[in-house]
Amino acid sequence: VPPRRLSGMCDNSISMSEDSPLEGLQKFKDRLCSEAEGLVSDCFPKEVIALDMLFNSEMFSLKRLECFTVEKVFAGVNFDQVSRSTAAAEPPAKRRRDASEAPSNGALLSLPLNTEIAEITQIVKPHIEELMFKCNLVKMWIQLLIPRVEDGNNFGVSVQEDAVSEVTRIEGEVTTYLDAVSRYFITRGKLLSKILKYPQLDDYKVAVVELDQKEFLALRLICCEMRNAYCVLHDTITKNIDKIKKPRSSHVET
Repeated sequence: VPPRRLSGMCDNSISMSEDSPLEGLQKFKDRLCSEAEGLVSDCFPKEVIALDMLFNSEMFSLKRLECFTVEKVFAGVNFDQVSRSTAAAEPPAKRRRDASEAPSNGALLSLPLNTEIAEITQIVKPHIEELMFKCNLVKMWIQLLIPRVEDGNNFGVSVQEDAVSEVTRIEGEVTTYLDAVSRYFITRGKLLSKILKYPQLDDYKVAVVELDQKEFLALRLICCEMRNAYCVLHDTITKNIDKIKKPRSSHVET
């Protein structure tokens, strides 16, 4: 039986276009550089304005924190019903629960999602994903402009490397924003399960409200940080665009 060909291996028998591989690679580089320059010169300023408008909109007004109270977050939830259903469905301590038996906690009740936080998350998350992609594209563009290693005349190269470091730093920070969003829902779910199990303990209810307030402020800060990131990237790159695009002033081929 012949060995299977790895999907990542080059197959010269498959012709994607009439261009040679090197010509196709060069076209890819040219297209990437053109897109990246367009992002920096045109897209980044627009994103700064859009995110600034979002940050200063009613959606992120600090007055919305007044909506995050136990009474409003758990509006319509009958905790007396939770206590009765939990007590009635509680199995004996040493009896093994049958696989077909319904779960004791929360069998008759579900606790609500914070729709306001979910709505803000659905608006902010696409901005996070876009910033991640754009940082990666701009970083690749600058890296492709770095010339071959030579002795001397490397000041422009150091400018390029500093720019790459700044883009990489922002890209790494943005990645943590997505992790923070998923951690919020996981943590909130665990707290709600505690409320279903111990509905008589008000501390868990307050903890959920505090978590919602914290997430609202975190999303507000993320919007602010993304706006600032676009502004810093545009400022850093445009101020040093000559050295980034032409790091060496000599006639040596780069």
